[in-house]
Amino acid sequence: MISYGLRYITIFLFFILPVAHAEDPPALVLGDLVAEALDNNPSLKAARYQKLAVETRISQAKAWEAPQIGVEFPLTPVSSFPNPFKDSMETDYFVQQKIPFPGKTTIMAQSERSNSEMTAWSVKSLENITVRDLKNVYYDLYLVQKKIKINAESQDLMRQFAELARKQYELGKGNQADVLRAQTELSMLINEGSTMKQEKQVMETMINTILGRSPEQPLGSVPDIDVHQLSSKKVKSDETALKKRPELKAMDENIRMKDAELALAKRDYYPDIMLRLMYKSMKEGPDDYFSTMISMDIPFLFLSGGKIKGRVEESRLNILKAKEDLRAMENMTRFQIREAMNNVDTNHRTMEFYRSTVIPQAEQTREAMGAAYTTGTAELFSLIEALRTELGARENYHGSVAAYMKSLAALDQATGRDPVIILSENPDTPSKNMERKSHE
Repeated sequence: MISYGLRYITIFLFFILPVAHAEDPPALVLGDLVAEALDNNPSLKAARYQKLAVETRISQAKAWEAPQIGVEFPLTPVSSFPNPFKDSMETDYFVQQKIPFPGKTTIMAQSERSNSEMTAWSVKSLENITVRDLKNVYYDLYLVQKKIKINAESQDLMRQFAELARKQYELGKGNQADVLRAQTELSMLINEGSTMKQEKQVMETMINTILGRSPEQPLGSVPDIDVHQLSSKKVKSDETALKKRPELKAMDENIRMKDAELALAKRDYYPDIMLRLMYKSMKEGPDDYFSTMISMDIPFLFLSGGKIKGRVEESRLNILKAKEDLRAMENMTRFQIREAMNNVDTNHRTMEFYRSTVIPQAEQTREAMGAAYTTGTAELFSLIEALRTELGARENYHGSVAAYMKSLAALDQATGRDPVIILSENPDTPSKNMERKSHE
């Protein structure tokens, strides 16, 4: 009778008393990581430098070609070589400038300006992709940290189960199989815990890489996530924000650039002008004098007309291609939005299902098995299976939370929402109240 009472009290303590663990490391706040990634990510820095480099092409396109200056020595005797000044009868000094047909440099500047805007939107797209990737790894780290915590609790309980089975076996109340089974389960949990810790290191390395840090720099822990379901109003606003996606904006600018290239190709039918001014210094004969020369291209003749016609046709086809690429991207964006919304709804239902149904049922099953084991009507194997079912349900719940938050991140990236605005709305970042609660 006393042994049954001690047995019941022991099992009661196993499941009721919280397992003591070391104090959690500092919270890893998503908003701070996003801000750091936007500032320090090497790929973003490179893209911004490229944007600045492209902007310099605008002023280059507006400028004319450099003027030419030279000296000519006509009627110079061969005997004066290599010094043409020695016996030359005259020395001609000239300067010449090629003047593009009016409007050409303006069109070239428009093309480069659209190219610059396209590059700027590409940088914005890369920012959104970087933030999405950071969030995905952040939530993966959240999940693996939860699994490690659950695994540690499981190891503590399994050690206590193994000790209880050993004592019961020594008292003749149990069998050796229960002891071996508990030890085997503990070894499996220890191995799973080691694998999870390696996964955690990989996630931390990925986050440090995105942030532009040293891969070995230590990180804190991801706090509990305050999950909010999207409202129908937000879904509607995301659908209407389709045209705000940076990739689509970049494609719009690409079409404008192609339009400018077509206009420039048509301008090639008009001639550029070459203006030349020459001063003739005479050693013998009359006074010095100057001469002028004006020449122009004749691009519309049959000798070169086919080249310009082909360039115009190429530019026209490039415009058609750019427009079809835009249509394809618009369709892909609509698909990505719908897919992300479906994933949001599915993951939210799964999350709520585990929270409200599966976990409570698993807890009840484990408690019932614990009570049955204390009375000798259930085996240790059944109790261990009930515990593993509960722990698996808890892991699946946190997995659905991570999947839900990742689907929100995919939706934000698909609709082109600004990361700064998203963080100000704070749907997936621990609130100050949560942070204060975690410190308390």
